[in-house]
Amino acid sequence: MTSIHFEKASLVHKDPIFSWLENPHVKEFWDNSPEHREDILIFMKSRSEPSPYYDGIFDYWVGFLDKDPYCLLMTSEILAGQSDLPDLWRDHLSQTGKTISIDFTIGNEAYVGKGLAAPTLEAFAAFFREKVDLKADTFIIDPNQDNPRAKNVYEKAGFQPVGEFSRRGERFFLMVKDNRTHAN
Repeated sequence: MTSIHFEKASLVHKDPIFSWLENPHVKEFWDNSPEHREDILIFMKSRSEPSPYYDGIFDYWVGFLDKDPYCLLMTSEILAGQSDLPDLWRDHLSQTGKTISIDFTIGNEAYVGKGLAAPTLEAFAAFFREKVDLKADTFIIDPNQDNPRAKNVYEKAGFQPVGEFSRRGERFFLMVKDNRTHAN
């Protein structure tokens, strides 16, 4: 039986992650800027220096199927006091715990299209709440409207669409997974 598990991204994961960022299916929806790459490296080095990318608010995780790394997840806590937070996001923040945003990609091309995205996100939400932060009870993900396939997969993982919003001239779906009612 195969098992999905997660590790914080570290320097041992640098080569797979950076090769994934070069894949066309990742480049289409993930930021591949030098600043983002530098932020990933700074995170891997325990954030011992300031980051040029969103002030270093993101944590990075590698997902494994058994011993094989196949996906990258990026998380950050969403706080009500953030000045650039769209009202739609504010309306869906946790009232009882913490809200965590997730960005997700299956980077390893051998695992694309294998039906792993929804089980991975379900497993990651459970992992995050159990092993990283017990107060994390709400997860937010925001696929680009040009990526309806992601929206369908996220719905299978228990994320509910709650609206649409714009950021930097692009349109996104806002989807929320309330772990208090969708316990794994």
